[in-house]
Amino acid sequence: MPVPLLFGEDGMATATGREHHWDGLRAFLMLLGIPYHAAMVYDMRTAWDVQSPVGSEALTLLSGFLVTFRMPAFFIVAGYFAALTLSRRPPQTWLRGRVIRLGIPFLTGLALLSPLQIALVDVADALRGITSMDGVAARTAFDVTHPGMHWIMHLWFLPALLAYSALLAALWTMMPRTASSLGLRPRLEAWVHRLGSGLLPLIVFLSIIWALFIDLSHLFLSTLDGPLPYLLAHGVDPYLRYLPFFLLGVLLRIVPSVAGALVWRAGWALPAAALLSAVIAAALRGRQGLEPVHAAADATAAVLMSFLLIGLALRLCRSGDARVDAVVDASFSIYLFHHPAIYGLASAFLLVAWPPIIEFLLIAAASLLLSFGLHRLIRKSSLALFLFNGARPKVASGEKPIFTTEDRSQGTLR
Repeated sequence: MPVPLLFGEDGMATATGREHHWDGLRAFLMLLGIPYHAAMVYDMRTAWDVQSPVGSEALTLLSGFLVTFRMPAFFIVAGYFAALTLSRRPPQTWLRGRVIRLGIPFLTGLALLSPLQIALVDVADALRGITSMDGVAARTAFDVTHPGMHWIMHLWFLPALLAYSALLAALWTMMPRTASSLGLRPRLEAWVHRLGSGLLPLIVFLSIIWALFIDLSHLFLSTLDGPLPYLLAHGVDPYLRYLPFFLLGVLLRIVPSVAGALVWRAGWALPAAALLSAVIAAALRGRQGLEPVHAAADATAAVLMSFLLIGLALRLCRSGDARVDAVVDASFSIYLFHHPAIYGLASAFLLVAWPPIIEFLLIAAASLLLSFGLHRLIRKSSLALFLFNGARPKVASGEKPIFTTEDRSQGTLR
C-alpha cells in the first residue's frame, strides 16, 4: 500500500505517516468561510442574498480578498485527498463512498436547510422594503414549494465535487494502462525538471486563460434565452471554474516534484506577489468595465495564494494537534450550518443601525459558536451524523460514534 507523502524543506517527498499540514490547511480554509460570508452582507459592489443597506468598504475588500483563494485552495486540497485515497482502494469502491459522503448531506441540505434559507431571504427582503411584509408568507410558501437552481446556494460545490470525483475515477481506471505504456510519471517528472522555475508562471498564465474563458462563456450564455442556456451558464460558473484546481491537487499527489517546484518554502517573492495580486483582485471586484483585469488578478491570486498557504501549513502543522483535529472533525458541519446562521443573524441586524464592523464581528462569532454547537449535537446521533456529514460512524463499546479512519483520511472539503 502506498505511503502518504510529505514534502520536506527541499521540496522532495519523503515517506511519513499522516500528513498533518493538509488537515491544518483544511481547518483554516473551512473557518474562512464564516468571515467571507459575513462580510458579504456588507459588500458594496457585489450583491448577496441578505444584504445590509449600509455597506462597508473595508468589509467589501475583505470579502473580495478571501474569495480570490478560498475555493481554489479548497479544490486543490480536495484533489490531493482524492488522489491519496484512490491510491488505497479501487476507483469504483472509492466513487461509491464519495456518492454517499457527498450526496447524502447534499440531499439533506436541500430538504432541511435550503427552505429555511429561502424563508430568511424573503423575510430580509421584506424588512428592507424590497417586498411587502404582508405578502412575505405567500412568497415564502411559493418559493419553498417550487424547488429550483436557487435552492442549491452554499451547497453548490457538493455536486461539483461529485462530478470531479466521477471524472477522476474514470481517469484513474485508465491510468495504470496509460502510465505503463507511455511512462507517464517519468515524462511528467522530466517535464517539470525542464521547466524549473518557469512552471509556476506557466500555471498562472493558464489559470488566467481559463478564468477569461469561463467569464466570457458565462457572459455569452447569459445573453441567450431559454432554460438550456441558463443551465449551461450556471454549469460553466461555478461548476467548471474550479476543475483545474482539483486536477492540480491530484497532480501534486501523483507527481511529487510538482509540489517541490510550486509550494512556497522560503523567501519573500511569492508571498509578496500573492498578497499583492489578491489585494488588486479585491479592489477590482465588482467594478464595471474592469472585469478582464479583475479576472487576471483573481486567477493569479488563486494560484499564488494557494501555494503560499500550503507552504505555510507545512511549516506550522508538521505534527498533530488535538485542537486542529477538533476543527477538522467539525468542518463539514460548520460549513453546512454557518450559512443559514449568517442569513438569520444578518436579517435580525436589519432591525438596528449599528456600525457594520460591529455587526460583522457579532455575526461571525455567533455563527461559529452556533455551527460548532450544532455539530456537537448531531455527533451524538448516528443517524444525524450520517444525514448531515455522510459519515458512517464506527461505534466502540460504550462510546459515542466517531469518524472512521477512512472517513477522516478522505478529507471531505467544504
